Amino acid sequence: MLNGKARALATGMLLAAVVPVHAQTDSLARHYANTITQADLQARLEILASDSFMGRETGTEGQRLAAHYILEQFRSYGIPPVPGATGRGLEADGYRQLFPVEVIRTGGLSMAVAGRSYTFLQDYAYFTESLRSNLDVAEVMVLAPVSLGGAKLGGASQVVMLLQDRQTQDDPHAMAAQAMEALANTGTKVLLMVHEQARTIMEQRGSFITREHMRLATDNGSRPRSGGAGVQVILITPELAQAILDHGKVSLKKAAATAGKKRLIIKVPVRFTYASRNGPATGENVLGFISGSDKKDELVVVTAHYDHVGVIDGEVYNGADDDGSGTVAVLGMAEAFAKAKAEGHGPRRSMLFMTVSGEEKGLLGSRWYTDHPVFPLDSTVADLNIDMIGRTDTVYGDSSSYVYVIGSRRISNELGNIIERENDALANLHLDYTFDAADDPNRFYYRSDHYNFAKHGVPIAFFFNGVHADYHGPYDEVDKIRFDLLRQRTLLVFHTAWVLANSETRLAKDGPEGGK
Repeated sequence: MLNGKARALATGMLLAAVVPVHAQTDSLARHYANTITQADLQARLEILASDSFMGRETGTEGQRLAAHYILEQFRSYGIPPVPGATGRGLEADGYRQLFPVEVIRTGGLSMAVAGRSYTFLQDYAYFTESLRSNLDVAEVMVLAPVSLGGAKLGGASQVVMLLQDRQTQDDPHAMAAQAMEALANTGTKVLLMVHEQARTIMEQRGSFITREHMRLATDNGSRPRSGGAGVQVILITPELAQAILDHGKVSLKKAAATAGKKRLIIKVPVRFTYASRNGPATGENVLGFISGSDKKDELVVVTAHYDHVGVIDGEVYNGADDDGSGTVAVLGMAEAFAKAKAEGHGPRRSMLFMTVSGEEKGLLGSRWYTDHPVFPLDSTVADLNIDMIGRTDTVYGDSSSYVYVIGSRRISNELGNIIERENDALANLHLDYTFDAADDPNRFYYRSDHYNFAKHGVPIAFFFNGVHADYHGPYDEVDKIRFDLLRQRTLLVFHTAWVLANSETRLAKDGPEGGK
């Protein structure tokens, strides 16, 4: 053990050695940060958010074109393919991780009463397909809302028709919720909900009902498909309900009075025929990997999603802010780190700049990556995720001095400290933690790609400009981007990544959720 005098001498020598190193690291960070320019960010975004990429919807040609553009950008920066790509689950080009998705299209369940077929979105509608097989029944049980009474119903038929409750006529979801509770474990397979405004609801929400959705396809049979179990809920018009009741010679009015007092069974053949309209598609994550030096087995990940919502009613939704802004920020940082590496100032830890698709479909691409990590998650130091950093929201208006930071202290307080320190020294943004509250009604912490890392215990920080009037609308275009803001926010993420990549120790998991 050193005595006091020797300890003081050693400490002085250590500080003399360390301070220049820190000063040099800070100087290098500033130097390479300066290579990220507004002009470059704008030039890339004008390409990525142009009509030629057709809204970049996952599984479409537009998304594939965008993936190719990003891949070629990584190549142009001198970023090589990921070593041993095929052994890591990547394509042979070393940049792309493909993942299988199932495109879900409603309308595959048809309905006939006594041999007469009825029309989807005219006579009946549903939001999800739970009945994924044919079903023939010879009777329908009719219930009035008063029959439910919060009690379980025994001996219900396979098909139950629930008449309208005047008190909840504008809320078919409330009707369904009460009925589903009462019908649990009764053997009911289909719930027909009668509603006076059924046809109006179908007209108003038809485009939403028929819009394609996606989910990850079965992963070698290990991930079960969703939507194949439970009661099939179908909204029907009063006219279709009366066609069923006609076979019992009962009017809707009489049926409501009778069903409220005793069981009402209508003997009528009803057939449901299922022919899936779903189909396969493929999403792509694009990876730009820069190998580190003495700590190359540890990894810092920077993510953004490059997909958007595609073409709706013939109009291209270009998603310049969501999330073209985050994507070009990732590209700018990747180029800066690649330049540093080429000039002998590469990061100590490895860096993964990853743009994912499938975010708009339920965080599918990032979920696939964290379920099938190309690099071990226990070696992943942090994920810095960027989703919309090019504009201002309705709260800040034209202010240019803020960014919302979400999740930065949930797993690692140290990460939050680093972000604040780098911001105070270099970025000069107001860091707003409004959406980081545990009771945030928007639940943004769970709504972007960082969450799939966080749920595996990887420290994360999510950078976000908040929601504006053009969110998921057709006018989220390049001409509305504040490129000064975009660069300022990008620099905050860059400097945070630089610290994480070059620090002596990896982040402590000292946050309230750090025990995962």
